[in-house]
Amino acid sequence: MSNDWRKQLDGQLKDLAIAAQQYTHLTKEKRIALTRLINAIWQSGKLVRPYKGQFQLLYQDIYDEAVQNLFFYLCQDNNINKYDPERGEVMTWINMLLTKRFFPEAIPKIIGKNEINLENSHLENIPSSQTMSLFEQLVECIETDPELIFCKEHIKGHPEANFQAIAKRRCYGISWKEISGEWGIGITSLHSFYQRCLKKFATKFHEYLYI
Repeated sequence: MSNDWRKQLDGQLKDLAIAAQQYTHLTKEKRIALTRLINAIWQSGKLVRPYKGQFQLLYQDIYDEAVQNLFFYLCQDNNINKYDPERGEVMTWINMLLTKRFFPEAIPKIIGKNEINLENSHLENIPSSQTMSLFEQLVECIETDPELIFCKEHIKGHPEANFQAIAKRRCYGISWKEISGEWGIGITSLHSFYQRCLKKFATKFHEYLYI
């Protein structure tokens, strides 16, 4: 990308963002301004793709969920006003939100929605590095349970069937049928409880992985 083209893009996006900030309420004019801004961001081709190479089977689903929620965020509650034109370019702000907030938040949503075992993130394909991958951090977070919240959240009447125990089994590829047989709990009950926990702890995963 030439510097002139990049400067032109940055200027266009900044003008569109400032235009959207002029409206206090979500009027028709503000919706049009936000739509123009979002379209320009999408068509720019400059949205980052964070953590490529991880979550291989689910990456595109996680990315799509993250981008969709990012764009929803821009259209809600005057959030566009959180962009400060004096501090940097629109794409810098947008890509920071995508990388630090919306992509991490999408991970547990997609894992739960697709009933995919965490091992499908292909640990063996993660490049050797001193930096732990998102997957490794997520597994470690569940296993260490630093605040002892995952082990305390359990199915009523079955303290052994807590979120930590279920999630660890799913991490290591144990099927719902096997877990059900082990504890004598119906698959539907196990799965519903697991889904609720993924939703409940989504923010906590985000805190642990991105302090």
